Amino acid sequence: MPGLSELSVLARGGYATVYRATQVSVAREVAVKVENRTLDNERDQRRFLREARAAGRMSSHPHVVDLFDAGVTADRHPYLIMELCEGSYAERMRRAPLDAAEARDVGVKIADALADAHHLGVLHRDVKPANILHSRFGEPALADFGLAIIAEARDPSVTLEVLTPAYAPPEMFRHSAPSPAVDVYALCATLYAVLRGKPPRWYDDRNPSLLTLVDLFNQPIPDLPGVPRGLLDLLRQGMANDPAARPSAAELRDALAGLSLSSGTPPAGVYVSRGYPPPKSTDDSTPTVPARRVRRWKRWWFAALGAVALVAALAAGGWYALAGDKPSDASRALPGCAVPLGNGRCPDGEECFGPIRVDGPTARAERVSCESRHTWEAYAVGDLPKRLVGAAPGEVASDGAVRGLCNRITFTKTTLLVDTRGWVFEVLPDGGTFHCLAGKGPGALSDPTLSQ
Repeated sequence: MPGLSELSVLARGGYATVYRATQVSVAREVAVKVENRTLDNERDQRRFLREARAAGRMSSHPHVVDLFDAGVTADRHPYLIMELCEGSYAERMRRAPLDAAEARDVGVKIADALADAHHLGVLHRDVKPANILHSRFGEPALADFGLAIIAEARDPSVTLEVLTPAYAPPEMFRHSAPSPAVDVYALCATLYAVLRGKPPRWYDDRNPSLLTLVDLFNQPIPDLPGVPRGLLDLLRQGMANDPAARPSAAELRDALAGLSLSSGTPPAGVYVSRGYPPPKSTDDSTPTVPARRVRRWKRWWFAALGAVALVAALAAGGWYALAGDKPSDASRALPGCAVPLGNGRCPDGEECFGPIRVDGPTARAERVSCESRHTWEAYAVGDLPKRLVGAAPGEVASDGAVRGLCNRITFTKTTLLVDTRGWVFEVLPDGGTFHCLAGKGPGALSDPTLSQ
């Protein structure tokens, strides 16, 4: 590799070997991660490009390992040149578990890194103690975006074989589409592990069978001696089996940062990504309503108001937008869709689709009868910004304007469904428009659920 000298092996893994080296041009010690396999097939190429791009987008965060360069050797082994760190929290927890204050501070910083990643549309998918490193300044830094994906680009090439079972949530073993909630679960399991010295619900150092593992998710997460109840309850919430019951990464960060432990002093000087509000301190002795529950209550209240408005609209003689007395594009289709959608509108009647198939820069899904088995139902439609017409599906789905319409809140507004557990969401570009789709898995719907 040009520009590097004095390579020595730091670690070997199933997918890569990590070397310590000197970057000659700046006389800097670096870590070099070299893929064990060559880029001989398309799957490996996608995986490497995904890692390099995700790591590059994220590496400016102070709690993400810096990426300096990426390339491919003469014999087609891809490599990444990264910041050299001093060890991992996996090594640290084997020596001595962290106390509550240190684990809380690590959680705040890594949760903020994940919040920033999710804001950029990137999932990590392999958060664990071995992937949280010590920088040379003693700060935790999230490493190895090897499983990272653009959040809405569902790439099935990453399979269960590369998961770390001790920190993976139950939905990953049901082949569910990954979401930011996967990273939240893994971080909370990681924080519990560094407090306990081994993963939650783990009886020994061996990976259990799949049947045993599934059963473990039904086991309670016990208290830990010397760890405040407020911290444990927050970690339990983050490890809820239902992804919708977990806080977001930003909510987890703020809850951890505002948590007063035995010292009574919340963490000071914690970096918070630009655009996120600073955390507020709370007294650990005073229970607070988890943020996710508050939002669910608000959705219920909004749905109730929507239902009242819906009855009024029916009494007036038709489906009308709440904002006016004339029919509009935002009020024509689904019974629960008689609400203004801002930058979108309701679909023109029931719209159901089969599985989405991605072919290079295009995504397609067959329009099917809603009375037959189908995978997706449209709950909103929007016009693509000109800059996105013809763009790749992943770029469309990760755009802020598209995400502003295609989300769980719009889903609850248009359908009046309060309980969204089990639903997954997707975006389908279609020429100059895009459809916001909801489903429960391949062929799982058999009637026009959203119009019930």
